Amino acid sequence: MTTLHYYNMIAKRYIPLLLCALLASACHHKNRFTVQGTVSGAGGETLYLEAVRMQGIEMEDSLILDASGKYKLQGEAPEYPEFYRLRLGNAYINFAVDSTETITIDAPKAGFASGYTVGNSENSEKIRQIALSGQKLKGYIDRYKAQTDGDEEDLLEQINEYKQQVLPFIYSAPYSTAAYFAIFQQIDGQYIFDLYDKNDSKAIRAVATQYDFRYKNSERAKQLRQMVIESMKVKQLNDRAGSIQEIEEVSSIDIALPDIYGKKQALSELKGKVVLLDFTMYQAEFSPQYNRQLAEVYQKYKEQGFEIYQVSLDSDEHFWKVSASNLPWKCVRDASSLESRIAGTYNVQQLPTAYLLDRTGAICTRLTSSADIGKEIEKLL
Repeated sequence: MTTLHYYNMIAKRYIPLLLCALLASACHHKNRFTVQGTVSGAGGETLYLEAVRMQGIEMEDSLILDASGKYKLQGEAPEYPEFYRLRLGNAYINFAVDSTETITIDAPKAGFASGYTVGNSENSEKIRQIALSGQKLKGYIDRYKAQTDGDEEDLLEQINEYKQQVLPFIYSAPYSTAAYFAIFQQIDGQYIFDLYDKNDSKAIRAVATQYDFRYKNSERAKQLRQMVIESMKVKQLNDRAGSIQEIEEVSSIDIALPDIYGKKQALSELKGKVVLLDFTMYQAEFSPQYNRQLAEVYQKYKEQGFEIYQVSLDSDEHFWKVSASNLPWKCVRDASSLESRIAGTYNVQQLPTAYLLDRTGAICTRLTSSADIGKEIEKLL
């Protein structure tokens, strides 16, 4: 065999494989987005690119910054518009990605989360403005909490001012990631836009309608759809003056969380019973006395088709497991703790918060006092 014949044979066998590998690599590269820029004064520190999924935070990429502070990070392009963040230590910059775009974000180490600039992404620039407005409102709320004689009317005025600043971002493009970001902003674990407030719910419905039209099969569209169902159901309750017999049956938003043994327990599995849906925290001072009150109610009505589905927002899993092991009802835990999206969807503003569900699974009332529990349960049994 001549040398030329040998090389021709090698070429015929391996070049097609090499071309396939190169093409696959090129396609893979095309399905990625890029965020790049400079973080000044942060040489030697690690910069992280993280995906903000509905299920939690996932790391996409990272690098150790050199003295120049220049970086280039990449992530897999999302099927639907999604949210990401750059993290330096405990400071975050939120932004959104639609597809395979390249976004520029420059920031200083000091004031990383507030002194940054965004390029090549109109939505991410809007998110920056919304985030800065939220930081300003949080600063005011922190000062209000530190005062013993804070002016509540002034606080409400500040919250309303914030909403007026971000509402244009929502109504000008309700299908945008900026609009979605705006309605889900939180301060100290509480949503600023209230699903059950007449004006706030209009903004939420506007975003939900557009997401359902443009991204119907996305998880975020499904989440918004469920929120709107809940908002409409509460409106029915208000319009019909609380007459349970006249309420159109609309199921509560389902919850499926693990119990102390790691087995998922679904709220929907309790249909056919009158259910107390309770959000609580076992580490709180009120918890021992509160659970004793629930135990009395549970013992009184359990044989008549009454059940408790108790959602713990404790951050300490071990403490929760020990505490819940002695309770006779359904005890589950949301590991997101005070950042729980489930609690946010149910508009949990304080702990404990409890709802009564009738035998169809529809929410009939939000309990404002533990003294009313027995009386309300008897109406549904």
